[in-house]
Amino acid sequence: MMHTLSKLLSDKELTYLSLTYQGVDKKAIAKELRFKDNRRHRYIEKRIFDKLSVHNWHNAFRRAFYLQLLDRQDFLLIDIQKEASTISAEITEILNSTEIDDKEKELVIYLALLSFQIKIEYSYLFKDKE
Repeated sequence: MMHTLSKLLSDKELTYLSLTYQGVDKKAIAKELRFKDNRRHRYIEKRIFDKLSVHNWHNAFRRAFYLQLLDRQDFLLIDIQKEASTISAEITEILNSTEIDDKEKELVIYLALLSFQIKIEYSYLFKDKE
């Protein structure tokens, strides 16, 4: 990961950003970053969005690549079948969840699909340049 502007985001925020881009689920992120509760997700996401001056993950990823906070080389070899399987399982889990209401399910699924789209776009964009 490139840290050209490492002062902009903390190490924990950079890790959270990278893991989220890679499609790692929130439970695994919480374990990796040793979160004590789910409120930590909302807190760190808000800090990342505020620091990057964005309002959603799609723009956060774009800004992070532009600012070289994420290294595109780390994400070039995306296995599309694996990613599709992962996103499918994630969406199924969200749809079957009884912990969140339908509006929140819709938003979470939308964000998951955006993340998947971005991965595919960057994968193909940079595959052509090699």
